[in-house]
Amino acid sequence: MNPLDTFTVQAQKTMGTEASAEHYRRLANGEFCGTRCTACNAITFPPRTHCPDCFGAEIDWVPIGDGATLYAFTTQGRALRFRAPSVVGMVEIPDVGLVVTPIGGKLEDLEIGQPMKLEIIEIDDGKRLVHSFVAA
Repeated sequence: MNPLDTFTVQAQKTMGTEASAEHYRRLANGEFCGTRCTACNAITFPPRTHCPDCFGAEIDWVPIGDGATLYAFTTQGRALRFRAPSVVGMVEIPDVGLVVTPIGGKLEDLEIGQPMKLEIIEIDDGKRLVHSFVAA
């Protein structure tokens, strides 16, 4: 098993809440979602079963990712969480904020502020899914 698969499995075990399970179920259906608090309307990613802003327990699932722009990026020759060499960065998602993510594409083709779109990647022979963003 490659390191990406190993760390994804560990993350799923560590974050094995209802929200985590629902997040991966939705990814399998091609949906990238966060959770919105019904009390204060804060949108959170990664999804949670409660609001980290007001601690409200009522949440709704909402699609996120549209309108994402590249905020920062780098490459790394050695990687624990992502395959090396890889491009990793932060995308800014409207109403959510900054999300750390693998970035698909070559480093030299990227620029700050560039529109990005979601890509869902299957690993471990399709048993695990992760998100990535690529230039739109």
